[in-house]
Amino acid sequence: MKRTARNIMLSAALVGVVLSLVGCSSATPTDTPGVDRLGQYILRQEGPQLWVVLGYRFATSQLGDEWLILDVNLTSPNGQTATVKRENVFVQTPGGSKIPLATQREFNEAYGALRPTLARAQIDRDPLDYFPPNRVECDLKFFTVPGAGVAYDEVTLNNFRACYGRLFFKVNGGIQAGRWVLGMDLPESEIRIPFELGK
Repeated sequence: MKRTARNIMLSAALVGVVLSLVGCSSATPTDTPGVDRLGQYILRQEGPQLWVVLGYRFATSQLGDEWLILDVNLTSPNGQTATVKRENVFVQTPGGSKIPLATQREFNEAYGALRPTLARAQIDRDPLDYFPPNRVECDLKFFTVPGAGVAYDEVTLNNFRACYGRLFFKVNGGIQAGRWVLGMDLPESEIRIPFELGK
């Protein structure tokens, strides 16, 4: 009986080691310090206050569109918390312009025309669950479908929860090919994740 329990514990420990090694080996450093590539269209930055996984698969098909749609998953490292405010989330265009995260009102006004795009985005995306498994999943509610709930202008993260959601940016003149940057400014640190569209 004791031997069986010991074997089970050893097996569980071995599985944990293997999984951690697999997780580490799948990340490839990029030319931006602190930003790792986890898949063809998946990037991760682990800052001191906030960890962000960015998925931009659907964005690669959006060249010329007026709305840039990005998938993100957010959490905080152990012992840390972070409050991400709508006003501090932005993208930088290849030309250097800064585009703030859209407001819920702007999203509401564009929702009718965006519905077919959102349906495609729901299919053409990657899973972004690259955080420790003890995080409880939550919704990042910067945006909500009109009439389906309340949107919030900020979200607070800690090491117990990971919030997934979509970010919407209205790009006047349409999305251009080149190097974009997702940015989030926090009181004591910042997130900057460069990603390429149109390559």
